[in-house]
Amino acid sequence: MKALSLFTLVIFIFSCSSEEKVSLTQLQDKVEVIRDKNGINHIFAQNEADLFFMQGYLAAKDRLFQFEIWRRQATGTLAEILGERELERDRGVRLFKFRGDKETELRHYHPRGVEIVDAFVAGINAYIDEANSNPELLPIEFQMLGIQPQPWTWEVVISRHQGLLENVSDELNISRVVSLIGSDEAKKLYYFHPNEPNLEIDPGIPEELLFKDILAPYRAFRTRVEFLPEDISPEYRGEQKEVKEALAALQEELKTTLEADAFAQGSNNWVLSGKKTASGFPYMANDPHRLQAAPSLRYWVHLSAPGWNVVGGGEPVIPGVSIGHNEHGAWGLTIFSTDNEDLRVYDINPENPLQYRFKGEWLTMSQIQDTILVKGQSPQLVNHNYTIHGPVTFIDEDLIKAVAVQCAWLEPGSAPYLASLKMDQSQNWDEFRDACTYNNIPAENMVWADKEGNIGWQATGIAPVRRGFSGLVATMGDGRYEWDGYLPIADRP
Repeated sequence: MKALSLFTLVIFIFSCSSEEKVSLTQLQDKVEVIRDKNGINHIFAQNEADLFFMQGYLAAKDRLFQFEIWRRQATGTLAEILGERELERDRGVRLFKFRGDKETELRHYHPRGVEIVDAFVAGINAYIDEANSNPELLPIEFQMLGIQPQPWTWEVVISRHQGLLENVSDELNISRVVSLIGSDEAKKLYYFHPNEPNLEIDPGIPEELLFKDILAPYRAFRTRVEFLPEDISPEYRGEQKEVKEALAALQEELKTTLEADAFAQGSNNWVLSGKKTASGFPYMANDPHRLQAAPSLRYWVHLSAPGWNVVGGGEPVIPGVSIGHNEHGAWGLTIFSTDNEDLRVYDINPENPLQYRFKGEWLTMSQIQDTILVKGQSPQLVNHNYTIHGPVTFIDEDLIKAVAVQCAWLEPGSAPYLASLKMDQSQNWDEFRDACTYNNIPAENMVWADKEGNIGWQATGIAPVRRGFSGLVATMGDGRYEWDGYLPIADRP
C-alpha cells in the first residue's frame, strides 16, 4: 500500500464534541472518523484501501486483547501463554487448519478480496505496532499475562475456528445411541421419520470404538478459552488479590450461564411486506442468538467510501458488515442447520497404522510435522495425519481402526461471514441473492428488505450431496459412502 505523502492526517471527532488528529503513513488519503455517543465509529474514506485499513485499525484499538486471543485461537498458539492445558486445543486447531491458496480463497468472497483483507490486516498491525511502542496503550490483560500482542496475517481472518460448524459431534452421539438401542428406537428418541433417515451403522464399525474419545482434537479446538488465577504473571500476581477474586467470580458466572443456556440455542429473523405495515414499507428484524460476553462477539461500524456505504454489526475481526443495511436495503441472518461434516472410520494396515483401506487399496496418510510451543516446557513435536477425506483425529492400533473428519468447510470460500463483503454492496434483491451464493459457512437464513418494497429469503451454506446414506451416523471411509459434490446454494430454499 503506497502512501501519497510522508504524513497523512486522520481526523477523529469523539462524541461530536472534540477533535483529534493522528498521522498514519500507511494511508493514501485523508480519512475522517466520527465516533458517536454510543462509541460506534463512522469511517469516511476516499478509497477502498483506506476504508478497510481504518476498520482494522480502529477495531484493534477498541478490542486489542480480544484480537490477540482470537489470533492465538486461530493459529494454535494458546499453549505458549497458558501452558500444557491448551496443548490439545493448539494441536486440533493446526490439524483442522485451512491450508489452501490465498488468491483462490480471498477472491471467492469479493473480486478485490485479497486487497481488502490485506488492507484490513495492515490496519490491525499498524495499531499493534503503535501499542507495542507505547506500552501504556496496552489493555490491563496484557500486563496480567505478561505478554504483548503479535502481528496478524490473512490466515487469521479466514480461520474456521469460530465457524458454528456442524455436526460431527451429533453423528458420534447418534451412533452411540443406535449401537445401544438400535436404529428404530433411536429414530423415536430423536423424533426422526420412521422410514427416513437411514441410521444403520456399518458392521465394520465396532461399538467399542464409538465409546472412545475419537474426536478429542476436534472438540478441543471448538471449546471456549478460560483463564485461571495461575495464568497471571508472577510480577503482577502478588499485589492483585482482588484480580483473583474477580476471575473466580467471573468463572462461576460463566459456568452458570453456559449451563442455563445449554439447551436454549437458536435464532430468529423475520421480514414483513409493506402491504402489512402502517408505513407501507417493509419491516425487517433480526435476533441472532450468540453468547452474551464481555467483550461482545459483535462490533458495530459504519463504512463509507466510493462504492461502500454500509452500517451494522459483525465480528470485529472480520472486514465488512455481516448484519446491517446500506442505502438500498437491509438484511439479517440466522443459522440454517446443515450437515457439512461426516465421521469416517477406516480399516488400517496391521503392519503400518498410517495406511488405510480405500477402494480396495492401501493408501498412506499424508503427514505434516509441526512444533507447538508450551509455556514452561520444551517445544512439543506433533504429527498431523490426513486421509483422502480429511484430518485424522484417532488411530486405534488395538482395534486396527482410524477415524477422520470430512469437512466441507475446509473447501476454499468457507471462512465465516466473509461473503458479507458482496452483500454489503448489493443494490437490489437479485444482487443480494447472488451474494448469498458465496456464503459457504456458516449455513444461514438470509432475509432482505429494500426501499422498493421487495422482501426475500435465501438459505445459504455448503451442503454435501449424499446418495444412499444419511450422514447422521459414522460411516466407513472405504469408498462406499462418498459425497457427490455440493448442492448449489442457489438451489437451496
